[in-house]
Amino acid sequence: MQVVLLAAGLGSRLGALTKDIPKALISVAGKPLMFHALEFAARLRPTQILVVGGYGFPLVARALEQGRATNPALAGLAIELIENTSFRDGNLVSLFAARPRVSEGFLLLNVDHIYRPSIATVVAPEVAEITAFIDTDRSLGADDMKVERRPDGRVHRIAKTLTMFDCGYVGMTACPRPRCRATGRRPTLLWPSKAAPSTSSAFWPVWPRVTQLQCVATSAATAGWRSTLPTKRAAAEQALLTAPFETSLP
Repeated sequence: MQVVLLAAGLGSRLGALTKDIPKALISVAGKPLMFHALEFAARLRPTQILVVGGYGFPLVARALEQGRATNPALAGLAIELIENTSFRDGNLVSLFAARPRVSEGFLLLNVDHIYRPSIATVVAPEVAEITAFIDTDRSLGADDMKVERRPDGRVHRIAKTLTMFDCGYVGMTACPRPRCRATGRRPTLLWPSKAAPSTSSAFWPVWPRVTQLQCVATSAATAGWRSTLPTKRAAAEQALLTAPFETSLP
């Protein structure tokens, strides 16, 4: 399994915290968000981690280089940094930036989520279909991605603006190995859409395709914390400082 870590965002909702650095490098409990995510990814024993940077790319590249040299949890991991120069156009554009490097099933992670280590056992197994991980044990605010499930557990709708919902998306989606078609010496990956969106107007209409793909919603209750707003970052930091996660890998 590969891991695709979306770390290209500006973090504009974090205000002054991202005045000089990208969201991926915001510190929570003494550690940048990117390294919280990478240490969680390491627990999955992936074949490769694809980190997609964008805003503040040189800073992210430098931090990643330094972190790999000093963080034992990242030792031996195959990590590749990819630049999304159109980072203002949204997360799907970042995913398409990683697309040429994806060759097997992968777990898609948002850099602004901090996950409990125990969640790794829930999300590590291979999936047969696109699987969005959700939780049902927290109150959801205006900034949270909400999910309405069908009676069979599949995703009916997903959006921050939903008024009817029964769970929240935790920023993690598992995707099965892409189907391949032989074209000469290299396979062509057959994704739901062959054309990469290049503008914001192209990005938003893609969301309805999630339900068309019969996305499954799988619970990852008590997954962790988000750091998308200053108040949420502070809450995450307080929780981590009060009851730190274990640091050794299983």
